[in-house]
Amino acid sequence: MKSRRAAALAIAAVLFFWLWQFLTVRYNYGGNWTGLFCIAPHMPVPAFLKSERLYIFRDTQGFDGQIYHLIAHDPWMRRGSADAILSPTYRYQRILVPALAWFLALGRDGWIHPAYFAVILGFVFLGVNWLSRIAARAGLNPAWGLAFALAPATIISIDRMTVDIALAALTLGFAVYAEDGADWKVAGILALAGLTRETAVSMIAAYAFFLITRKRYRAAALAAASALPAVAWFAYLARMHPETSELSAVLGWIPLAGLVDALLHPWPYALSPFKNAVAVIFDYVAQAGIVVTLVLSLRLAIQRRWTAQTSMIYALALPSLFIRSGDFWPNAYGFGRPFTPLLLLVAMQYLRRPWLAFLPMFMVDARISLNLISQIQGVFHGITGL
Repeated sequence: MKSRRAAALAIAAVLFFWLWQFLTVRYNYGGNWTGLFCIAPHMPVPAFLKSERLYIFRDTQGFDGQIYHLIAHDPWMRRGSADAILSPTYRYQRILVPALAWFLALGRDGWIHPAYFAVILGFVFLGVNWLSRIAARAGLNPAWGLAFALAPATIISIDRMTVDIALAALTLGFAVYAEDGADWKVAGILALAGLTRETAVSMIAAYAFFLITRKRYRAAALAAASALPAVAWFAYLARMHPETSELSAVLGWIPLAGLVDALLHPWPYALSPFKNAVAVIFDYVAQAGIVVTLVLSLRLAIQRRWTAQTSMIYALALPSLFIRSGDFWPNAYGFGRPFTPLLLLVAMQYLRRPWLAFLPMFMVDARISLNLISQIQGVFHGITGL
């Protein structure tokens, strides 16, 4: 019964987001679904896409979805998309969502867009379904699984077709199957996670180490082997398009230096003084949500909590302390996505008080919601004529 309710909640979330996409595309993007990829005018268009009627966001830098759109059309770097992408090897590491769209579309360019949207909505279903099951096991109403629909990675991926929703959902799948002791299912989840985003590799290593400390050597070997698809893919990319790693530009040596700099130097929005002040205040709220999550992670470490989930929490929290990229911390659309797995994992440690458990995530959402106001206004005006 509970599994059916979890599935029903997941279907409801999928239908809600599909309806939202339909409405925002109709009333904000003139019915052009490529508006969801947030494509900038300077983004090169390879020859095989010249015939597409792309929706272009004037006077913007676009967003990551425009890159994954190209990758979905050319997942194997054979049609020129790599030449149109800055640091293509780095971006192509996150191949799972674009590749799934390509396979679902049978490699046909005309089917890529609906296939890509279907893949994103598919991960909405998985994330809500798995979190509902986790909530039920904790003695909560399974409706708490809908919190996944409010996860930063979910909202942003629905809005701008980024791939981070996949890793967020797979993190919950890991939590479900690791608790069940389903080693092969866990290995499959981890293999997919490694192909979703490079940060998952540290999660895999942490879980394998946890299993070793529990003397579950067979399971540890299986978990470690789950990294092999990602390693093989990274090797393929290095051969196809060698380039220098970007880690040195992202990571520094001083803990929290990037976050402190963002707090001391808030982002200068090109808005009226009042709107700029509101945006900066909400930036601080979102950044505070991440700080609370890091503090809760530290609390778990001080308490010597050592489980499958906490091993991944430490693997995600520690490197995040050293992120110093100048455009990462000031932008909730930037840090909200990669931090979502950590936000969810930490929340699961405190589910006895679910509102407090998810509060840091909702704090990040508060800032993200400001970016959606103009779209909501466009839909409201389109429906009502007011």
